[in-house]
Amino acid sequence: MNITPATGTGRTHTIEVSSMHKYATAHRRGFTLTELIAVITIIVILLAVSIPTFRSTIASSDSSNVETQLRLAVLSGRNAALHSERGADTAVVFSYEPGGKTNIIICEYVGTIRDSSETPSTTRDIFVPVPAFEPVQLSAGWMVSALAPAGTLSNSSDPGWYEDRSGRSFDIDQRNWVFPETEFFDALRTDDGRNRQTFMIRFNGGIGSVAVGDSREALIVLPRVTTIGRDEGVFREVRVDRAADLGATVRRALNNTDYIVRSQGSNNGPFTQLFGDQSGDTVLARTVEQIALYKTTDLANDLGIKLNRDTGVFYADDVEPKIDLRGNSVEFHNRLRWWIEGNTTAARNNSDDDWIINDEDDKPIARLYTVQRYSGVLQPVPLLDLAGATDEH
Repeated sequence: MNITPATGTGRTHTIEVSSMHKYATAHRRGFTLTELIAVITIIVILLAVSIPTFRSTIASSDSSNVETQLRLAVLSGRNAALHSERGADTAVVFSYEPGGKTNIIICEYVGTIRDSSETPSTTRDIFVPVPAFEPVQLSAGWMVSALAPAGTLSNSSDPGWYEDRSGRSFDIDQRNWVFPETEFFDALRTDDGRNRQTFMIRFNGGIGSVAVGDSREALIVLPRVTTIGRDEGVFREVRVDRAADLGATVRRALNNTDYIVRSQGSNNGPFTQLFGDQSGDTVLARTVEQIALYKTTDLANDLGIKLNRDTGVFYADDVEPKIDLRGNSVEFHNRLRWWIEGNTTAARNNSDDDWIINDEDDKPIARLYTVQRYSGVLQPVPLLDLAGATDEH
């Protein structure tokens, strides 16, 4: 279309409006359907490539952080022993919080009792948490188990550390990997402590060296979070659940002359009631020299098992240690041993026919450590060091 001005010099100025309009319109139009589909396709491809990488990066970072936490917790236990004002032994104690979190607690030796919870009675050391060290809590889903050499676990006729329960048992003639069973008990009872057991790494006071080969049993004071049963007898006199300084409270009780006299020759004296293995406020523990770090979901996927929704692990939400699986719990612990030690083929197939660790089909996932005796540093344990050890095939 041409436009000619009505006034002016009389000259006619022609402006090509149609071409300008077409140019502006071409630059204002949106994407075509084909272009949109192409863009969306590119975005989907980029996401498909980047998400697994992103997840892998997060998983790798989480794994590194958990290992760092574990290393620092063990070093803290050693430092506590080096700087203990009383020159007392310390221990890195492992506990489990139902729901999926492992806690690492730095504890200190405060005394020894003659525990008559079992027959015959036995001498056991008492440890309490050190207030200067906050417990270390690993990320949810991460687990620590400990190696119990063959012959170290108790059987049903000899009560003690990890004795058999109706829902959980071991082949005590084999080495086993044990789990911190600190919270699978009846917290409403004052005398259900036999269902609480765990493991620890012990350091010699004033020296800071690992107590290698130490077979002494210890009782860790981890009070029940309830007031039920604390309104009578010695439980009313010694309120470990309300103690501002738990160490001082326990020491006073251990030095109480009346308690000392009443505990002598008694099968259920004040010390046994308060701090013995039967006490609901204590956890029975022994020193271990090798530990394993792993994710419970990795274990469940490889063994083809389901984790309990409430506990976050393979234990049932019960008032005693009870494996929440069909079948024999001894069989489960055998598979657990194979899996932790890298023999994932045998663990998946539930067969020890192929027991050589690190064959071409094995994909070790758990990380095994021992503690360097004088530095307290965690050191990786080569899987081949465990191949066939103490086992007969």
